[in-house]
Amino acid sequence: MFSTFTRWLLQRLPRTGLFLTLGLVAALAVIALQSPPEALAQDSGGEVTVVKDRWVVRFPGLIAFDLTAQSQQRIVEVRLRYRTVGNRVWSYAYPAFESGQRVTATFNLSAVGGDFLPLGAQLEYYYVIRDDQGGVYETPAKTLEYTDTRFQWQQAQAGPLILMYHDIPRSKVAEVTGQVEVELRRLASMLRLDTSRPIKGIIYNERSAAIGAFPHQSRTITDQHVFEGFAFPERGLFVGLGMSPRLIVHESAHVMLHQTLRGGVARMPAWLDEGFASYMEPGANPYSGQSLSAMSVPLTSMTAVHGTPRDIRDFYLKAESVVAYLIEEHGEDRFRSLLDRLREGRAVDEGLRLTYGFDVAGLEELWSADSRGRRAPARVSSPRPSPFIYFDVWLIGLLALVALTSVLLRYTVGRFRSKLDPEEGLQPWEDPDVLDRERDRDDPF
Repeated sequence: MFSTFTRWLLQRLPRTGLFLTLGLVAALAVIALQSPPEALAQDSGGEVTVVKDRWVVRFPGLIAFDLTAQSQQRIVEVRLRYRTVGNRVWSYAYPAFESGQRVTATFNLSAVGGDFLPLGAQLEYYYVIRDDQGGVYETPAKTLEYTDTRFQWQQAQAGPLILMYHDIPRSKVAEVTGQVEVELRRLASMLRLDTSRPIKGIIYNERSAAIGAFPHQSRTITDQHVFEGFAFPERGLFVGLGMSPRLIVHESAHVMLHQTLRGGVARMPAWLDEGFASYMEPGANPYSGQSLSAMSVPLTSMTAVHGTPRDIRDFYLKAESVVAYLIEEHGEDRFRSLLDRLREGRAVDEGLRLTYGFDVAGLEELWSADSRGRRAPARVSSPRPSPFIYFDVWLIGLLALVALTSVLLRYTVGRFRSKLDPEEGLQPWEDPDVLDRERDRDDPF
């Protein structure tokens, strides 16, 4: 006969076993999620010793990696895994090497074109090394910064802004940072933004040096010097050309505006982003909507900056004017309310309707009727010049052509006659032209 305890245990054993099994599976799942597959496989192979793990920035556009490792087993695969700090997605590459117990693997990571890295970007990387026995070893992660190693950089502070510069007198830097600090306080007040989050700005002195730090643009845009700076708000930094307060405040406004939105909007339209940055520049004086409306594309087409240099300049003028209308006609509080709607993830049309009662098309209509601001000069299209303006040039060209034809004809006839009868023809004392040539040859220089 079973005791009461035994019967109780037998009745609950299947349920208890099930709970224990589920608990064990859950524990193993947690361990698997916390440990990468490479780390789990590490015990199956021999120990790998990293002899050298180096990198060097070859600005512009290249980061060279160099790894030397050895093991008791034959190393058959080396994989480099990397990502920019703040990015959740890891990329990978396979450095070149010859398999063996001691290997040297090298890889050149491009930082231009589709792989463009802005200055100051931080890159996190590590290696995964596999041997012929299936063992996998993972090196400790390292972090590097993509910098321009051609210059000795110095640093200055202006409120939340850390300004990197080179070869500029300290007196000039102090003067500019003093002006910028005042403007950044005004900007932070406008956005109701905590200025404890730092911003980094990198300033070049010459365009030839800055081009390598700018994203790729068309040849025409580059040659016509359309852009003086670029902001990378997701990284909290910008790159600019020249120690100019307007440039520095403009690019800082991009970064601080995105800090205000905190990534809530999937994609801010360029007219709002660029218009706000231009409006916040010190001394900004926008043109009126009435004077600009006839010389710009519709606001609904201004979600991105593109086109010819002239189109881009018109884009900036209109964007600044539209943002000026929103702020000066309806007040800063309502503009901040629009940003709140965008931070919630709402589309621009919806944010405008909730805040102002009109969408982008309605904003265009109201702005184009607004007369506040400077009047933009009318765009004058140059007529085709009259052909008679260049009559003197044509006449000179025609006379030159006639003279050249006459000389060639005379030369050809002379050659033809000399071939028919080489003994005939004028002697030097009979031909004044030939005589002159002989005299010239005999005269000293």
